[in-house]
Amino acid sequence: MKILVMRPSSEGRKLANILNNIGILSWHISLFDFLPSTTSISLSKKKYELYTSDKIIIFSKKSVYYTNLYLNKNNLHWPLSPDYYTIGKGTALVLKKYIKKKFYFQKMKKIVNLY
Repeated sequence: MKILVMRPSSEGRKLANILNNIGILSWHISLFDFLPSTTSISLSKKKYELYTSDKIIIFSKKSVYYTNLYLNKNNLHWPLSPDYYTIGKGTALVLKKYIKKKFYFQKMKKIVNLY
């Protein structure tokens, strides 16, 4: 069996190393990486969209991390009005650290509440 790990760089390399160390041949290729933005483009429109959204879908733990970093740096908080959905339980558990409200994640092809 050969496994291609396509996670972002640091996590992907770690997983490929773990798999190789236990005898499962694996390669790591990163199609994208998450990094803090260094651009001077104004994010005011994106902030407006964040705070006026009805639903927010979060796809990765890194997106939670960098969004929270941005919010903290700008003395902002996660909005409480939208419904939050995550892809995967791991992302839900990371989001739970920052949002103290009910939100949803997919578990085995059904959506469940996380309190």
